[in-house]
Amino acid sequence: MINLFIDTSASDVSIAVLKEDKVLSEINKNIPNKHSIYVVPFIDEVLKNVALTPDMVEKIYVVTGPGSFTGVRIGVTIAKTYAYLKKIPLTAVSSLKMLALSKEGETILSLIDAKHNHYYLGLYDKNKEEIIKEHFANKDEVLEIIEKYHPVIVSNEEINNEEIKSSKQKLDVSKIISYYQNEQEENYFSIKPNYLKLPQALEDKHD
Repeated sequence: MINLFIDTSASDVSIAVLKEDKVLSEINKNIPNKHSIYVVPFIDEVLKNVALTPDMVEKIYVVTGPGSFTGVRIGVTIAKTYAYLKKIPLTAVSSLKMLALSKEGETILSLIDAKHNHYYLGLYDKNKEEIIKEHFANKDEVLEIIEKYHPVIVSNEEINNEEIKSSKQKLDVSKIISYYQNEQEENYFSIKPNYLKLPQALEDKHD
């Protein structure tokens, strides 16, 4: 099966085409605030690199967040449109779990910086099952989790402050697809961005 992986949840955009869980072609580039310009050309490029056409893609895996509000929305919209037009299955991927899947460890804490001393987090065991459900948390809670579990910390960007440190984790797309290929496929209309927390401006609007 030819699979397409789309991740626009961070400033790095990752696009890959795989046969089963073997990566055939991959692009990973840092293009902050330019996702809408480059994602579709990147998809075309990874396919052309291995002499494939869009019609040959049989399944899409899209990262639904949490992460960049605009980036996630762009990736999900492109994936849903592609899946709908080609009538192929679509599977949602968590940005926090995919970081954990890309790292080995007994206990793994995935952190995505949400700014202002807040983080999106998920805590996983060695089998990548949740110990603590993915959620939005303040810095104090993150420090309590670190003190209690002593986890390996992974993030989609470097975190370097006095109390929390993590290098930028390179995604292992093969492991991500291998894990998610057994997850339930979703209807393209039902997949939505998983923000965990809306931007403040939108929260104020809903109040």
